[in-house]
Amino acid sequence: MNKKNIVENHKFVHILKGLYKSMEREWDIKAHQYDLTNAHQHVLWILYLEDGMKLSELAARGLWNLSTTHDIVNRMVKKGLISKEKDIRDGRITRIYITELGVQQRNAMRSDLEKSEVFRLMKAFHKMEEQDQEKLQELILTLSREVLDAEYMKYMEISSQQLEKES
Repeated sequence: MNKKNIVENHKFVHILKGLYKSMEREWDIKAHQYDLTNAHQHVLWILYLEDGMKLSELAARGLWNLSTTHDIVNRMVKKGLISKEKDIRDGRITRIYITELGVQQRNAMRSDLEKSEVFRLMKAFHKMEEQDQEKLQELILTLSREVLDAEYMKYMEISSQQLEKES
C-alpha cells in the first residue's frame, strides 16, 4: 500500500468512526432519558417494524452477535418491554415480541424525535443543499451495497418504506 492510500485509509476510517461515535453518544443520551440503552431503543424500533422475529434475526438486524442479543433481550424482558414466546409451529424456536409497554416507549421516543433533530450529524446534513443531500445519500448507499450483506440492505429498504407509510 502506498503512502497516499495509507493517508486516505487513515482519514476515511477515523472520520467514519468519529461520526459514528458522535451519533452513538447522542443516541445514548436520548435513550437514557427513557431509562434505556441505545441497544434497547434499537430493539424497540426493530420489533415495532418487524415483530415476532427469532433471536438470530434480531441479532442480524441490530448488527450484534448472538450472545449480546440474548443479554439485551433478557434485560428488556425483565423491564416488560418485550416478551419471548415459543413458536407454535416449532417449539425449538423462540420468537421475540414487543409488548404494549414497549410500543408506548417507542412511540414516545418517535414523538420526541419528531419535535427536534437529535443528532448533530443529521442537523448538519439538513443544512446542505437538497442536491448535495441526494448525492451524499447515493454515495453512502453505493458504499453500503458493496460492504453490507444483501439481506441487511433489503431490511433497510423494507423498514424505510414502512416508516414512510407510518408518517
